[in-house]
Amino acid sequence: MKKTQQFVIILVVVALGYAGWHFKSDLPFIGGEQVAAASKPHNRPPQGVIVSEVFLKELPRILTAVGTAKANESVDITTKVSGIIKSLNFSEGQEISRGAVLVQMDDAEFRANLTESEAERDNRQKLYDRALKLYETKNVPKAQVDLLLSELLASEAKIAADKARISDYVIKAPFPGVLGFREVSVGSLVKPGDVITTLDDTELIKIDFDLPERILAEIRPEQEFQAISVAYPDKVFQGVVGIIATRVDEVTRAVRVRGFVPNEEGLLKPGMFLSIRLQVSIDTDALMVSEEAVVTTINGHHVYAVVEDKAVRTPIEIGRRTRGYVEIIKGLDEDDRVIVEGLQKIKDGSPVSPTLAVLKSEAVSTQ
Repeated sequence: MKKTQQFVIILVVVALGYAGWHFKSDLPFIGGEQVAAASKPHNRPPQGVIVSEVFLKELPRILTAVGTAKANESVDITTKVSGIIKSLNFSEGQEISRGAVLVQMDDAEFRANLTESEAERDNRQKLYDRALKLYETKNVPKAQVDLLLSELLASEAKIAADKARISDYVIKAPFPGVLGFREVSVGSLVKPGDVITTLDDTELIKIDFDLPERILAEIRPEQEFQAISVAYPDKVFQGVVGIIATRVDEVTRAVRVRGFVPNEEGLLKPGMFLSIRLQVSIDTDALMVSEEAVVTTINGHHVYAVVEDKAVRTPIEIGRRTRGYVEIIKGLDEDDRVIVEGLQKIKDGSPVSPTLAVLKSEAVSTQ
């Protein structure tokens, strides 16, 4: 009997529970009114945002590259003969002019040979002059005169050879410039190939850099460029394109360009690394937008455009950047409005109350 009563009680409880769940919307004492109220659509107020217009702007097309500084002229000062250094007529770091005597080597032996050759020349000159007078009186045959003349000319040639040998023992500056470290001392025995010092003409610096072949048609001599060194981050060196290589590298598909930068202050040194900015053209109708509007994700870039007071997620393709602005290649049109402030509070389709922040007529820095 007790089991039957327990079973009946359980059935009654289950039935009451089912009835309460099924008719809950009609039973105010279990919250039917609150549930009904919550199920009604809720209209949120529009989110206030700041928007900016998309506009056209002149935008320079600038190529960037890295280059290496080289001296306008550079040479290792060496000797082409072996000998003992007699005197060094320069100081390290000295600025010298073209033709200045840098090194005097011991040339005593060749000077003695020159003196002997000059004495021999003088004697043959006298013999030739005497024979020439005798020939005029028919006392000496012409063959004798010709022989003495050839001997005289041979003596002159020997003197010229001796002087050339002596000049090899005097080392002069081939061009004006600045000398480097001294690698030898007075009394040192030097031979061909031994470096005595270096000489660099750095008043004009050459900068070699590579550019891709696809822009070959856009570069030409006399184009101006800017060079920046990590040693002088706040200084911009102005240069011009001088020479464009006649060949394109078959491996890198790049063309070598050589530019020239004045260096009167001597700040740039050969071997320095430089960043190059070369302006090749100006786009007169670049479509620009504030960079604050661009959202970057792993899937690309997008902005939230305002269409009929709603935020619309719009994928875009970006191009060049300038201070505070980004070029739009694809996805927007001129006069479109995009959200620049309040992005964290909206999603695609959110109602918005836009306030214009940047007008199309305002200037944009392109530096």
